[in-house]
Amino acid sequence: MSAADRQVRDVMLGLMKTCRKLGISFFAYLGDRLGLSGTGERIPPLPDLVGVPPA
Repeated sequence: MSAADRQVRDVMLGLMKTCRKLGISFFAYLGDRLGLSGTGERIPPLPDLVGVPPA
């Protein structure tokens, strides 16, 4: 596994853990960000959900 592969894995696992803590489906969040959400409901950006202002 290359360094780039490990970095992608770590980012995705971190995102999955954050979604789990916030009670959001990881796949729903990812689909919404990629524009694949068929429900029409938008999921707010994670910084808005956790209450941390964007850097």
